[in-house]
Amino acid sequence: MSKEKNVQIFVNGREQTVLKEKITYEEVVAYAYPNPDFDNNTYKVTYFKKDDKHEGSLAKGQDVEVKAGMSFTVIRAVRS
Repeated sequence: MSKEKNVQIFVNGREQTVLKEKITYEEVVAYAYPNPDFDNNTYKVTYFKKDDKHEGSLAKGQDVEVKAGMSFTVIRAVRS
């Protein structure tokens, strides 16, 4: 049984509401860059959970448990 909940997070400074307990790398990238082009771009995703002062990064295929107020930074780089 899934514990769904509304959680406010921030992606590149913009507030987002998610209805889940975990968020994937691909979902975070899509919040920052709608219709992301994974074939021609790479995306670096980092996050910070202020309540427990935990920070980390997400790679393709990974997910992380969301907490209210959590901040994500997504940086796009064009593959050469």
